Amino acid sequence: MKIALILLLSLIQENSSKRILDVYAKDADDKIYLEQLRLLHADPEGLKERDVVVRKHLEAPGFKIVLTGKDGGEKYSSEKILTLAKLYALIDAMPMRKAEILKQSINRSKKE
Repeated sequence: MKIALILLLSLIQENSSKRILDVYAKDADDKIYLEQLRLLHADPEGLKERDVVVRKHLEAPGFKIVLTGKDGGEKYSSEKILTLAKLYALIDAMPMRKAEILKQSINRSKKE
């Protein structure tokens, strides 16, 4: 069952690319925007491990952050700063992410 799930999700992932985190702000001097970017830049490896691409958008009505999953669906949206702990909890709870973790675990045990 686990192998079938991994194969199915591998096929899905081939058609999907990355998880997208869009960060919107009025301008590049927005304090909330700058703090959000500082938090995100604090752990590039964590974002890379979870296949997260950060896209910045200026000239928006105000600060907003939107997480889009690999399936193209909006997973989270807020007008408040998103901590890395909350971002990772959101992503790690996703079924596709759970399958990625399982696949990594199986691959590691095969190498040992």
